[in-house]
Amino acid sequence: MLEGVARVSLLVGRRVLGSLVVETRLSHSTHTTLTATAAMACANGNAPKPVYERLSSTVKPSHYRLQLTPCLKTFALTGKVEIDVDIQKEAPEIKLHSDGLLIKKVDIKSSAQNFSDVRTELGNEMITLTPTGPVPVGKATLSIEFTGELKKHMKGFYRSVYKGEDGQEKILASTQFESTFARMAFPCFDEPALKAKFDVELVVDKTLTALSNMNVISETPTGEALKTVRFDTTPIMSTYLLAFAVGDLEYIETTTKGGTIVRLYTVPGKKEHGDFALGLAKRSLEWYGEWFGIPYALPKCDLIAVPDFHMGAMENWGLVTFREVALLFDPLKTSNRQKSYIALVVAHELAHLWFGDLVTMVMWTDLWLKEGFASFMEYLFVGHNYDEFKIWLRFARDEITGGMNLDALRNSHPIEVQIDNPNELDEIYDSITYAKSNCVNRMLCEYLGEETFQKGLHIYLARHSYGNATTVDLWNAHSEASGQDIAKMMSGWTQQMGFPLITVKEVKREGGSRVLSLQQTRFIVDGSKDEKNSKWMVPITTLVGPSAKRGEKTILTEKEGTMTVSVEGDEYLKLNANTGGFFRVEYDAGMFESIVKAFHTLPPLDRFGFASDCFALMVAGRYSAAQFLSLVQSCSTELEYAVWAALDDGLHDVLGVLAHSDAALRKRMDAFVVKALVPVMEKLGWEPAAGEDSQRGQLRSAVINRLARCGHADTIQAALALFSSKKAELNSDIRGTLFGIAARNGTAEHFAQLKNIFETCKFPEIERNCAMSMAQTMDVSQREAFFTYTFKEDKVRTQEMAFVLAAAATTREGQEFTWEYFKNEQPVMLAKLGGAQDSLYQRAFKSIADGFCSEAKAKEVESFFCSCPSFTPESVAALDRPIKQVTETIRVNERLLSSNAKAIDEFLSSKGF
Repeated sequence: MLEGVARVSLLVGRRVLGSLVVETRLSHSTHTTLTATAAMACANGNAPKPVYERLSSTVKPSHYRLQLTPCLKTFALTGKVEIDVDIQKEAPEIKLHSDGLLIKKVDIKSSAQNFSDVRTELGNEMITLTPTGPVPVGKATLSIEFTGELKKHMKGFYRSVYKGEDGQEKILASTQFESTFARMAFPCFDEPALKAKFDVELVVDKTLTALSNMNVISETPTGEALKTVRFDTTPIMSTYLLAFAVGDLEYIETTTKGGTIVRLYTVPGKKEHGDFALGLAKRSLEWYGEWFGIPYALPKCDLIAVPDFHMGAMENWGLVTFREVALLFDPLKTSNRQKSYIALVVAHELAHLWFGDLVTMVMWTDLWLKEGFASFMEYLFVGHNYDEFKIWLRFARDEITGGMNLDALRNSHPIEVQIDNPNELDEIYDSITYAKSNCVNRMLCEYLGEETFQKGLHIYLARHSYGNATTVDLWNAHSEASGQDIAKMMSGWTQQMGFPLITVKEVKREGGSRVLSLQQTRFIVDGSKDEKNSKWMVPITTLVGPSAKRGEKTILTEKEGTMTVSVEGDEYLKLNANTGGFFRVEYDAGMFESIVKAFHTLPPLDRFGFASDCFALMVAGRYSAAQFLSLVQSCSTELEYAVWAALDDGLHDVLGVLAHSDAALRKRMDAFVVKALVPVMEKLGWEPAAGEDSQRGQLRSAVINRLARCGHADTIQAALALFSSKKAELNSDIRGTLFGIAARNGTAEHFAQLKNIFETCKFPEIERNCAMSMAQTMDVSQREAFFTYTFKEDKVRTQEMAFVLAAAATTREGQEFTWEYFKNEQPVMLAKLGGAQDSLYQRAFKSIADGFCSEAKAKEVESFFCSCPSFTPESVAALDRPIKQVTETIRVNERLLSSNAKAIDEFLSSKGF
């Protein structure tokens, strides 16, 4: 499964918008006041957490026979399920999951006795079946009849609403079962280790298409208006991977070299936008089958674009579901960044067909086993097959930045994090589980070499196919492949939070070599010390210039060490070649200056890594503001997007904190940035050059965005003129940026034009561009009206609402407005964003509040959730880590301002600003 937002670097003035990820559970009660005791516990960070009951290990399902009848007119759902179970210990009662379903009838049949008078007791997402006597050891079958509803909250078996080609409202029913939502569609044993086979029947309107994981084996009329669609038996798999879709659908089709039928389904009128993704899917299935040495296991693989879908995509085995924006491509309307995003999403989800589907983690504690590996494999696949995307530069921009930004906080969490309650899952669908895990996999792959890494994954997948596995199982496979103790090397990276800062000093030069002193400590962005004295086994690689050749490498196993590197004359020496390791590097003054002088001769990934480290170390108080700003000033000839993105991240933070302080200093800083960027813009021009690479347009957009946000009048006027002349036909790479400039700097007519494009364009990427841009308007009445339009009138799809909140908070005025709206409209926010325990709500909250810059705001955020009547103690407990992360970030922002304002002032004065 892929987050809905984290992989889309949105040029709205902030860093990569937070991981607005997979929808999970709505389990809050609104308008419930906290007791005084609970409020006190909340203030102390000790809010009570709900107790979650795991299912018994002595009752295991083996086969489901499920029939569902969804009505797309009344939204009623009726069903019956027979579950074959193995009773391993005499059972006086049987517990399984059910959430929001009305149980009509239950029978239990064992090899020795039939129980028709079964008492049913409903619990917290669970039902307890108590027969008249104990169920003996052996085989038994549970038969349950039930009813439910196709709801709109994009969980379980839900309904998606869209307008057809005739302009009329249509319904598509689809599913989202990860992590714990299969229980919303039918009673089941809803834990990943409790795998079983599934026989599925869907009784649907005879005019509609019905899909599930497996191929259709029969369609038979059922009365005058319905038909029963039967699907082949699935392989043994977890409940969260089951899927259904019912609606008016069309498709395009291809076949892999191995004979797998691959189809891409859309609502009518959109299948022509599926060719690019269909080709990707075909190539992915073929390439992964060859690379893993294990062919894809099912006879077909369907991809379906769902109008309402909470995350980016979901890897249901044989029926992979996507947001439309993550699957549909138009060569005239889709930006280059979005095109590469589609490639990554398709590659990510189809990698899951091996990591997650074929081999599944035992429990959600090892969520990273599927998400981290699918995240890495998507880049490996695209890197091997689509050179034009320069995908490893995108990896640096998105994955390294995202992982380090979160993991530099004290309130991060380890990759392997104990999950006792699935309701706690949402807070770990984040940049640690995805981005950091991705980076750690890349680091291990570079250390072992791709061939050995590949061999280890083959052993792991072959050994655990159709079963469940743990992290230890993975390390054992890699150890077998490499002949090394991989668990010893890698456990520190997955079992403890944070990552190292490597401090390097040149201590001796002798002949053609240099001796370096190395020291590791945990990098904490607030500059404080690590009380745990954390230690990692750090693979150190070197780069020697000016030829940028790879030098010696070593593993730093202790807190301190030395290494000797062959270097001729005054060549520069840089650590962490290719930015392949998940750590930052602090250089002594001499090494720092030599790298700065040679900066433009470094490979792009190394320029990115050095620039990213430079700003992070400035925030932590280890480098001066002058060091970072001097690097920015020297980059007026830099034309690599990833490098400028790293610098722009730093500029965003500096400009953001200055906006909360000295207006005059902020204006001088704006002038400095404009002078640094105008030469870059002059080289780029407003129109793409013939044959320019796919990242040049992203750089053009980033530069235009920053110049406009710094008040550069020429850029703003040129952007407004271009918007007025072309509107929706704008170049797709800069379209979103120009829309934002029109909303922030234009007139009421510009805003009306954006609204008209939003309502008439019928293309999801442009709709998102418009919605995010309108949220940035500086006109208070327009902003208020647009928030009503979005959240009260439901004119913006629910899945896009978090984007609206994040975009609105990209200016200080907008942030203040959005925070007040968020606080005052909590019942609306909770209802629209899925509740306090939902990651969509949590990421939206973070994107609104983490730009504040004062202790007073940190305390306001801390106290708000404890005093708001919309929260129970349990929902506050679910927000514990996100609140701590946000308030820590606010305090880091305040420290950035207080520690650097004077140095920034002095630097600007020295440069004539």
